[in-house]
Amino acid sequence: MRDLIVTGTDTGVGKTLIASALVMALRARGVRAIGFKPVETGVEEGQPTDSELLARASGERDARALPLLQLEEALAPAVAAERAGLVLNPDDIESRVGQLRRAGYTVVVEGAGGVMVPLAWDYTALDLAAACDLDAVVVAHAGLGTLNHVAMTVMILRSREIPIRGVVLNGRAATPDLAEATNPSALTRMLHGIRIVEVPQQPPVNPMADVAMIVDRLL
Repeated sequence: MRDLIVTGTDTGVGKTLIASALVMALRARGVRAIGFKPVETGVEEGQPTDSELLARASGERDARALPLLQLEEALAPAVAAERAGLVLNPDDIESRVGQLRRAGYTVVVEGAGGVMVPLAWDYTALDLAAACDLDAVVVAHAGLGTLNHVAMTVMILRSREIPIRGVVLNGRAATPDLAEATNPSALTRMLHGIRIVEVPQQPPVNPMADVAMIVDRLL
């Protein structure tokens, strides 16, 4: 099973939910999968972090899967790190991925924001995917505006020959509006062979198992 990077068309599209669900789906198949978010921003005291949610989905904690940096300000990682007087070394991110692989894990890496958001200056999720030979899962909003955002994200991934496992349209309403209803078929026509998966809006309970069953189609 190839390692994955979960990237988004924007911030707040639900990458952590989907990355965690992918880890759970892999584990349900008997794959020793683990989630890894190299850098977290917008970390609030007393609130569960993205890396904690990924660890829960992984069912085990491994120090090599901990973030290299956790930053309070909700900004692009390179910006937040600079403002905190810190520097994230891309070599350290790639080294962690390698360590996890050598430990026998299939790695699900969660990016930050969109694919071109700088994790460090001159280093994006796109660079990480290329350097570590990762397949991409793109997470996007279900509604109006997503056609353009998804198409641009897919275009730039293809420009670096990053394999795309699929696109997840996250947050479809129980009664979808016209854009939500037509976006999946429109993207299927636009993206030529890329699998489109829809994840519905979640009730206020732990939705992970249900979402894992949906995203299993991408594996």
